[in-house]
This record gives sequence, C-alpha cells and structure tokens, in this order.
Amino acid sequence: MIRAKKIRQQVCFSETENGNLDRKEKIKPERLFLAISLIAGLAFALLQPLFIEPDSSYHFDKAMYISNTVVDRTKVGLSGEDYQSSPIPFTTVSSMMQKGVYFEKFFETKLPVISKEKVVDKRVKGTKWYKDIMHLVPSFGVKFGHAIFPSIGVMVITARLLVLLFFSISMYFIIRYLKAYRMLFVIISVTPVVIQFSTSLSYDSFNYVAFAWLSATLINIAVDIKEKKERLIFNTIIRLLLPCITVYFSKTNSYLLYSLAILILIILVGNKLKISLTKFQVGLIISLSSFFAVLIYIWRYQEAIFTILGKFIYTLMEPYYTVFTTEVISGTSTAGVPAWFYPIQYSVIILLLLSYTEERVPRWFAHGCFGVSIVNLLAILFTFSANPSFADLVITGPQGRYFTPFLLISSPFFTIFTKKIKVKYSGIFFKKAVVFTSIMALMLNLGLTMIKFYQIQSPMDEYRSGVEHYIFK
Repeated sequence: MIRAKKIRQQVCFSETENGNLDRKEKIKPERLFLAISLIAGLAFALLQPLFIEPDSSYHFDKAMYISNTVVDRTKVGLSGEDYQSSPIPFTTVSSMMQKGVYFEKFFETKLPVISKEKVVDKRVKGTKWYKDIMHLVPSFGVKFGHAIFPSIGVMVITARLLVLLFFSISMYFIIRYLKAYRMLFVIISVTPVVIQFSTSLSYDSFNYVAFAWLSATLINIAVDIKEKKERLIFNTIIRLLLPCITVYFSKTNSYLLYSLAILILIILVGNKLKISLTKFQVGLIISLSSFFAVLIYIWRYQEAIFTILGKFIYTLMEPYYTVFTTEVISGTSTAGVPAWFYPIQYSVIILLLLSYTEERVPRWFAHGCFGVSIVNLLAILFTFSANPSFADLVITGPQGRYFTPFLLISSPFFTIFTKKIKVKYSGIFFKKAVVFTSIMALMLNLGLTMIKFYQIQSPMDEYRSGVEHYIFK
C-alpha cells in the first residue's frame, strides 16, 4: 500500500491526455506564469536603468512619434543622434549616475511636447503603417506617462508597465488554452531575456506574444490530428486566420511559422483526398529541398562562402561569449547572469524537454518544428556572418531574442527521444527545481544589473563583453 502511494507521487512534468497537469496540482501553469511574470516584471520595470536595451532610444522615439508625444530628449543630456547604435550606448546614462544627476534629469525635469517632426531618430519616419502596430502598446504608455508627469523617466516606466500588462495577460490566456507543453511555455516565458523585453519599449514583446499565439494554435491543431478528432479544413483555416494575421505584423523571422500552418493544411487536404506518401518519398522531398537551398546560398555568397564557414567554426569553438552560451535564455541587454549559471539553466530546460514522455502531436509536425527552428538559426547566423559591418572572425550581431521564441516549439521533437532516454526523478522535487532555477536566474540578472549601475556606476558593457572578450577577434 505504501509502495503504491509512492509510485503515484512520482509524477513527471508532462501533461495528461486532456493537456493539463496532474489534477492534484494546486497551482496551474498559467497562474504560476502570471505570478512570476507580474512580480519579476514589476521589479525589472521599476529597477532597471533607463535606456539599457539594444536600440532603446529608437524604440522610445518611435513610441513618442506614433503617439504624437515627442519631447526633446537632448535637453536632459542625451545625444542628438541615435547614440544606441554606437559601441558605447550605456556610457551616457551611467555618467549621469556617477555625477548624481540621473534621477534629476530623467524623473524631475519636465519636458513639454514639441512637433513630432522634430523627433531625433529619423528612422521612425517613413515606415509602413503595419510596422507601427508592434509599437502601439508602448506608444500608449508614453502618452499616459507624459499625462501623469512630463518627464522621460515617468514616460518610460509607464510604458514598461503597460507592455508588461499586455504581455502577462496575453500569455496567461495562451498558456491556459494550450493543450500540450504548457510548462515549457511558462518557463521560457519567464527567462530573463523574455522578462527584459516584456518590460521595455521594444517591439519584441508583441513579436513574442504573436509567435506564442500562433505556436499554441498550431500545437492544439496538431494534438487534435494526433487524437484523430474530426478536423475540417475550413474550420482549421478560420482558427489559424487571426494568429497568422498577428504574426504578419511581427518580425520577419516569425513568418517561418507559416510553413507549419501550410504543412498542417497540406496534411489535412491529403487525408481528405486519401493521398499518402511513404517515408522514403518524404525524405527524398526534404533532401532535395535542402540540397537546392544550400546551392542557392553557395551561389549567393560564393565569394565569401569560406569566410562564412570559418566564422561558424570559430563561433562554435569560442570559449567565452557567443549568442549560443549567454543570450538565448540568460538575458540580452544587461549584465546577464554569472557564467556558472548558464549550464544550470540549460540543463534544467533540457530536463524539462525530456520530461514530456507522451507524443502529443504527429511526428511529421515534430520534425517540422525542429526544421523551422534550424532554418531560423542558420538564416540569422548566415545573414550576420555575411554582413560586412561585422568583420570579426566570430559571428557577432545576432541577439538571443531572435532565437528564444523558437524554443516554444522545441518540445515535440525532444519527445521523440524521450522514450529512448530514461530519466527518473520525482515530479514534485523536479517541479520545484525548475521554478527555483527560473526565479534564481531572474534575481541574478536583475541583481547584477542593479549592482553594476547603481553601486559600481559603470556601463552595462553588453557590447564589450560580446566583442572585445572574443579570442577569435
């Protein structure tokens, strides 16, 4: 009797057949996410220094321009140019802290609204209207902030809080109605890199929500197909319509999700017409497609192909800092977390991926998710490695926020290998370990940022740690 009770307590992190965690669990994944995201997000929004994110001045100017709340930021000591595009973006802000004028200039200095045509960063003008949708939430934020008190600090903090509210509520409902891999969505959505851009004026928060919404919709449809539930093609198209439109307004690399939507429709049409392909035929189609894709890249970059391949090799060999080791889950814009914590984070997430023991989606969908993630990785790395603006031997430029959303669709592929890798652990202990690691990462990330800026008063040397510390420079 005692033995049976212990066995029942050995619960994995996987969902049950209805897509929920074990019914005995008191805290549902979406509620756990909401608690962590709101508490951590509030701390990040209020305590992180202003203008520390990549291109933060651009996002601030863009939000001001859209909301017609442009103020002259040069009057508080900020450069008249987009100073974030230079290698020393944090020096200006940190020097204000050293001189003791940070709070005076950013939070106490009133700035009246000026003509929107006088906005500093000229990149905010002339963009297509649908590209402005990603900045709508922060634009409302700076508008409300200026109404509360016309200072840059209040405008930025208000916008951060509004973006956080949008992010948390949206992800709460996405996770709540997700039929599989809900805890993975929770843990990835509370990594430092995600919490950072969910408390900034960047468009990355909108992009992440759009990506997560379409990913969740695709996973839910794939679960229905796996469970052989009747799925009408017309109903599937209607179900995909809104999330697909939302992704259209997001970042370009998120468009790769459309290939999974097309794949699902092809499978449904094939089932309707009773058309089936053998594994050999599918493998042949994928091999030929990959072969021609490689030929296109070789032809396009034929003059620099060996340089590009060399950059890939050096990037994989680099022992200190690359996008693979520090930015994907540990933070993009500030001090990150200590180097010893990276393997702990990755190990916990890998164990979480391996904890899903039941194949909830068809294998063709799992392989499709993996293929999309690989294509995104290679396409971004190739783009930056071929860019003459980044002449280092190591691939520089891409940030973790370009790859983090794609972790949301990684579970289906890992599940295929779970049955071949037997890992035994207590469900309760493992669950606490995963949550503790996530909270610890957030505390370390924000703690290092605060110590470095408020106490040591030195710049957040993202660029220098990402470039000057390379061996293969």
